[in-house]
Amino acid sequence: MSGFILSMEEAFERGADVVGGKSWGLSRLDRYGFKIPKTLALTNGLYLQVIETVLPESLRTDLESKPDDPVLIEQVHAIIIKSDLPEIFITELNAKLAENNLQNVDLAVRSSAVGEDGTFASFAGQHQSVLYVKGVNPLILAIKQCFASLWTPSAVAYRQHMGFDILGVSMAITLCQMVGERAERRTKGQTKAGVAFTIDPVTGRRDIMVVEAVTGLADELVNGQVQGYRYEMSREDLTASFVKNGPLSDRQLEILANQLSRLHWAMGDGDTAYDTEWVFDGDDLYFVQARPVTIVPHLTLPKLASDPVIWSNANFKEVLAEIPCPMSWSFIETAIPEMLHIIPNCTGYQVPKGLHTIKRIKGRCYANLSELQWLWYDGYGQSPDDSNKNLGGHQPAIALPEKESWFVKLKRIWRGIRVMSLLNGAEKKLEETSADIFERVRSFRKYDLRDWKDEELTDHLWRWVEDTKTFMPDFAKGANYCGIKLFLFDQQVGKLKTEANRMLAYALLSGGGQMDSAEHAISLRAIAEVARNDPKAKDILGSNDLPVEVGDGVFETALRDYLDLYGHRGVGELDMRYPRWSEAPRFLFEQIKFLMKQEKEPSGRSAVDHDLEQMLDTLPARQRKALTAAAEQARAGMALRERVKSAIVALMEPARRLVMEKGRRMALEGRIQIADDLCWITFQELSALVEGTWNGKGLCELIESRNLKHDQWAKEAVANVYTEEPGQKPVQQVVERLTGTQLLGFGAFPGQYRGTARVLTSPDKGQDMMQGDIMVAPFTDPSWTPLFLRAGALVMEIGGAMSHGVIVARELGLPTVVNTPGALEWVEDGELLEVDGSLGRITKKAA
Repeated sequence: MSGFILSMEEAFERGADVVGGKSWGLSRLDRYGFKIPKTLALTNGLYLQVIETVLPESLRTDLESKPDDPVLIEQVHAIIIKSDLPEIFITELNAKLAENNLQNVDLAVRSSAVGEDGTFASFAGQHQSVLYVKGVNPLILAIKQCFASLWTPSAVAYRQHMGFDILGVSMAITLCQMVGERAERRTKGQTKAGVAFTIDPVTGRRDIMVVEAVTGLADELVNGQVQGYRYEMSREDLTASFVKNGPLSDRQLEILANQLSRLHWAMGDGDTAYDTEWVFDGDDLYFVQARPVTIVPHLTLPKLASDPVIWSNANFKEVLAEIPCPMSWSFIETAIPEMLHIIPNCTGYQVPKGLHTIKRIKGRCYANLSELQWLWYDGYGQSPDDSNKNLGGHQPAIALPEKESWFVKLKRIWRGIRVMSLLNGAEKKLEETSADIFERVRSFRKYDLRDWKDEELTDHLWRWVEDTKTFMPDFAKGANYCGIKLFLFDQQVGKLKTEANRMLAYALLSGGGQMDSAEHAISLRAIAEVARNDPKAKDILGSNDLPVEVGDGVFETALRDYLDLYGHRGVGELDMRYPRWSEAPRFLFEQIKFLMKQEKEPSGRSAVDHDLEQMLDTLPARQRKALTAAAEQARAGMALRERVKSAIVALMEPARRLVMEKGRRMALEGRIQIADDLCWITFQELSALVEGTWNGKGLCELIESRNLKHDQWAKEAVANVYTEEPGQKPVQQVVERLTGTQLLGFGAFPGQYRGTARVLTSPDKGQDMMQGDIMVAPFTDPSWTPLFLRAGALVMEIGGAMSHGVIVARELGLPTVVNTPGALEWVEDGELLEVDGSLGRITKKAA
């Protein structure tokens, strides 16, 4: 056999460079369990052999010199139509048709050019397809017609416009069985067909999928000869808009919505929108094409329509895992935009639907900072520079209008009043809601999920996921409550006369307790003290795992109480892939063992406290009272923010337990290898498995491909900021390599400290950090907090006024400098540094 004709499995292995974009897309659909017609792929080797045989060298030379000459193009077209296909191919064709029972059925012969249906070029409408072809001789003619369609003036012009070499594009062919009724039998109405997009291709909205449907086959719709019925489907709940006299039944809409949702993730990983063609034969849905949407309209706020987009990972770095797993990302990519827009939408600033608020770049999460800066400015008057200060990171600022009417300014004031009204009483309500969540999570821990039925597992999983989603607006309220209290404190600080006093005033934000993210670290000191005097503690801590049965010893009781309160926390705690401390306490145990070796709790802020008291004593009584009251309110705001964030993390603990139990059962059934594999599919894909709309074909292959992609992303360096012109790829912001002996950033907590630098890229690298070292980190999330107990001072590349690291450093009284891009490269591990949190300065010192 010549090997010109491949099965879908073989086509996938050979790739798009051999079978072309259309066959490659169908092979991927087939691989991941989507129903496609019986299909064969003809490789581009057949076309290349034909061209090599029939196209004179002189004509090739003429084409290279005059690529847009219509006479030359027509000559090539005519030569191909008149050519003979190799006998060895015709023999193979007969054999493959017989082998697949396709000799006497109607086939579609469709062009599948190399480069066609790709990410950057679709070739839509440029090449020919021939439908209802039956028998070998008609097939041969149709194949030559598809080959020749590469040589029309419009196809050649498209290749030139897209930057392809005129002779550099080859043609493969897709042969697939026709599905549904022929045109003369459409009166039965059993066949419905159309196109579908996993975004709105006209507006760019990303919260909906768009379907255009007709009765019968969709060839006239695709060719623009008829107008289809347009449906809009919500990506959130998969409901479809009502269409009067529309051709699709409720059942067909449900099937199509579910399959499109899964296709959005399986084919495009949730990042790339897809354009598909589909056919219903009764209630059996077939996909006959899937290709990336090459041009997505730039949907944004009107003011930003012509401006580049600023993409920043500031603040996200400390909240999310560096590269979220697919299950987490499938939740994040809709939940975070809704959370960011909840306050504007509730206070009269209606954010357009479907904006591209967050995206992944090399697997990492980035926010559309241009959009957020304008929302916060246009809605409430917060300057882009202040927005950057709160978020942390060194980002550009959008341009603001030079003049604005009083009416615009009055609307901002009115919205500000509505924000205050919305948040009035929020502290008590959010505290109560958070407390209820913590209690529910603790109660859930008593269940042995191995005894549950599959239906119970999935029902409870969807409830916990929905509860998490429902609580996200409360997190937004908590964050905004914190932001307002910090803003009011800043107003009081600004009234102080000197910069030194203004920096010193931030020491008022430390201490006081009740800061969840700090308390779970501080409590470790008490546990370490207990462990010193309990012989059994050594055995438990040495095992790096929890005992099967926890006894009533002093250390065991203290550990049980600690995990009862904080067992939902962990490294990478907002990612479903990472275990909680209640599952895997090794990191905690390492911190306890380290603290057991320390004789006493370090203290180093007495000088700051003394200076603060002196400064307060110089203030008029009224000003001192206003400043300290504002500080107390700001501390309460920060504590509330950390509490509701902890509640979100707590909600994820039962969800992870349920996912792991489902994964354990699937591993026992041989459907996946290990329980954790489920984290590499999305919630939408898990739902399809549970509901039976996906039989699991391609599940292990999908998991493997995503693992490989994750490993590739992890090796790639990324910038903190990218800019993206409309219609272009993001371009990273270049940060010059730092030199010299001083680095300036944002002083987040006052005080000076000199010590040994310990450069850490992740919390699990902190085993070599000694008491009193200066911790130099890219950012910190709550999993880093136990390491704060070792630190004498803190330096972070990313960090703003409301970031986790700053809040905890203030609580612990650590001199802190943040917003120092490039610090991890500038500082050498082990060198002597001086951190001045009052001046926001880091200085290298000679040993």
